[in-house]
Amino acid sequence: MVRIKAVIPKEDYMMEVMLDNGSSVSLNMKNRLGTVRFKMLADREFFQKVTTDGSLVLWGDEVEMSLSEVFQLARK
Repeated sequence: MVRIKAVIPKEDYMMEVMLDNGSSVSLNMKNRLGTVRFKMLADREFFQKVTTDGSLVLWGDEVEMSLSEVFQLARK
């Protein structure tokens, strides 16, 4: 099973999700900031605090995203 190795926040609400198989996924979260689920990410300082536990992309205990969601959002 593929695991998340690291999450790197970038400029303009972009982020790169690095996987343990050597691949990476780039996500643009900017168009999701207006949603109830992701509105907290509009705070740039909060957005920059993204981490991972290997299975989830996390912003503290406030917002989380599974790897399957990362793949789904990357396709949109």
